Amino acid sequence: MKSNIESQQSKSAYKMLSPFIFFFVLTVLIPTIASLFFSFMKISSQFEWVGFDNFIGIFKDPLFFKSYVNVFIFMAGSIPITILLALIFAVILNKPMVKGRTFFRTVYYLPAITSIVAVSSIFLTFYNPTGLFNQVLALVGLGPIPWLTDPFWARVSIIIVSIWLNVGYYTILFLAGLQNVPGEIYESADIDGANKVQQFFRITIPMLKPVILMAIILSTINGLGAFEVPNILFKNGFGPESSVVTVGVNLYKTSFEMVDFGRASAISWTMVFVSAVLSIIQFKLGGKDNEA
Repeated sequence: MKSNIESQQSKSAYKMLSPFIFFFVLTVLIPTIASLFFSFMKISSQFEWVGFDNFIGIFKDPLFFKSYVNVFIFMAGSIPITILLALIFAVILNKPMVKGRTFFRTVYYLPAITSIVAVSSIFLTFYNPTGLFNQVLALVGLGPIPWLTDPFWARVSIIIVSIWLNVGYYTILFLAGLQNVPGEIYESADIDGANKVQQFFRITIPMLKPVILMAIILSTINGLGAFEVPNILFKNGFGPESSVVTVGVNLYKTSFEMVDFGRASAISWTMVFVSAVLSIIQFKLGGKDNEA
């Protein structure tokens, strides 16, 4: 009797999962396998097997390495600041004495649900030579900054938008983690004479270690696929001296402008490999105690 009930439950579970499984196979698994095969083919009027020629071609392309260099610069400039700001905001919002916490949580999270196209378009007006940022600099006696025409400042402009877009999301993520930290720990720390800075580095960060690790991995994966912001701020997606071209932009240009889907598939699989390697490294550096 028990086995019959378990069998019926299993059948019911598979029936409930079947729509998800169907759409996963249709929209994720099949395209992934097809992309892997395409990376070894030359696709024109017909499919021609070319082996590793597509990979050899992209590794000979200076723009391919330039795009990865730019992405790593963006991640190095944005991820640490984003995580630190999100941690600080989460700690502040977790304080019971803060009034209007629900309002501020909503405000901080708004950038995460706002259209990236709209955000990038607004920042584009801010970065103009006579835009808001340069007007503010003029008020304090500083000269205008060539946000969109100088390679260094072009990269800074991408980093600023990235930070603004992501801080709110990770703030809410860390806030959820903080609410699982027992308040007695902080009370004991107060009794022992630990100040707020010591509590932050010795209690908050260690307790949030699994969440922080997950946030860094998510930021890394999202950073590798960055596309919208550089493509909108800079009309061709390359910027001055190709200083803002990302792997995502290079992938788009290769597939839809050069119409070379074989090479584009090869680029996409380098992204998969780099994401996997970076995630493994981050897990190793995060230590053994990284389970959420």
